Amino acid sequence: MVLELAFNVALIVFFIYCFFYVGSTSPESVPGTMNGAEWPQILIVLLVVFLFINIIKIIKNKEQVENIKINFDIKKILKSKLVIGIILLLLYSYALDYLGFIVNSLIFFVLYSRLLGEKRIKILVLSAFISVAVLYLIFNATLGIMLPRGTGIFRNFALFIESLI
Repeated sequence: MVLELAFNVALIVFFIYCFFYVGSTSPESVPGTMNGAEWPQILIVLLVVFLFINIIKIIKNKEQVENIKINFDIKKILKSKLVIGIILLLLYSYALDYLGFIVNSLIFFVLYSRLLGEKRIKILVLSAFISVAVLYLIFNATLGIMLPRGTGIFRNFALFIESLI
């Protein structure tokens, strides 16, 4: 419990430093507009608030924490959905430049939905297409953010899809 409390306090101190660092390194904004530092600062404030809430929960559950035994089995950890999800996310991030957003995200959504327990193929594919289409429209069409197109045939496919929109 003491280690967890110390870790939470250390994170709070680090995030407070980050809050002021981000504010001091960003250029001044035009009055009435948000600059590039304000969004990270908002997120940092939320992180600090949630860390304080976590500290309060740790202190309240002091008796329960002392009775917990740690069962460490590396095979169970490697087979857990959390670790598999992290591996999928890492593979997704590495393949994004090569496969492009559309193809890579379709594959990722199908695999991650399958990991979470969806077994119906039609639902897997349909939800992946809808999710990727909505995300693509939000970022590309409304926000004007160009998503990775990939290389080779994947780039040609992304350009073909963009020409349809």
